[in-house]
Amino acid sequence: MDGERKIHMSEDVPLNSTGAANIFLNTGKNTKLNSPDGTVIHLKSEKPADLGVHINTTFSVASSKKIRLLFVLNFLLSVICMILSCSIAFYYWNEMISMRQQLDSLKEQFMMHSLGQDKIQSSPLVSFQRPLPSSEIRHPRMEGSSKDVNPLNPRKYFVEDLGDDMLLVDSSKRNPSKELLPSMDMMQAKKELLIVQFNGAKKETHMGSQSTVGPWVRDNEISSPNSETKIELNTNYVTVQEEGIYLVYAQLVYLTQAPNCYFIFANQIGQSAPRLLTTCATGDDSSRRPLDKSQISCSVQTVARLFKGDQVNIAQREHNRTLLLKPGYSYLGFIKLSS
Repeated sequence: MDGERKIHMSEDVPLNSTGAANIFLNTGKNTKLNSPDGTVIHLKSEKPADLGVHINTTFSVASSKKIRLLFVLNFLLSVICMILSCSIAFYYWNEMISMRQQLDSLKEQFMMHSLGQDKIQSSPLVSFQRPLPSSEIRHPRMEGSSKDVNPLNPRKYFVEDLGDDMLLVDSSKRNPSKELLPSMDMMQAKKELLIVQFNGAKKETHMGSQSTVGPWVRDNEISSPNSETKIELNTNYVTVQEEGIYLVYAQLVYLTQAPNCYFIFANQIGQSAPRLLTTCATGDDSSRRPLDKSQISCSVQTVARLFKGDQVNIAQREHNRTLLLKPGYSYLGFIKLSS
């Protein structure tokens, strides 16, 4: 092709000129990129009227140094991330295994402690104390002879009457000059509480102008044995025969819609006025229920000292009230707490 005519594309030569039938464009590996002529177009003319263009080219992609460097860095970063992820996973796996072992050991210690199989080990921080000789050990002083310590001969006590109070005194210190109660053991010195309860003795009672609530009947299932000798019942009031501190409680159930109030008095014969122990009051019933279902209850309790001969009764303040005086509705009770 050395003898063929060369036309450079930059010279604006018409491609359909005489003698230029074919155009060959080679841009392959053999093309001299640094040639001063640039890309050379060879023309072959077979027929003046025909013009053909033939392009024969091959492309080769050559990786630059920057692309190779970026690829190597990306690969190294991927490897480093994988190594870090595996290291972190291995660390947490070891931590989980150690925590599980600690939990198992704590579980075993707890089970041994619950079964009483654990042994107490002395701490090395606690200094060892030398046991004292028997001559230096201080023993508590005990009064009385050795026969009092003998469990087969328990110590006896007697109750000395000092009026309102009672005192347990050692039987060895008993003074025969004083009037004493018989000797008894400490367990026998405990006295049972005195409990007395009275229930209403009527199903319904209309008070009218009467103020004292009654009649009452003794509840033998709740009251202590022989309670009638301690607190006597006189239909509408009771008489206390033993002086002491009492818990007094009461409840009245009214069959009305109006407000109510009652008092508990203790009257001593010969006194000018009775003593007021406690008061109980209720409001009215505004629910507009029928009268047979309008039940209003009022309960109260107090602690008071009652003297021998006190007459205790319940007094209603309002007149013309209907009371449900039957067990479980209205009651009056006494519990002796002390002398």
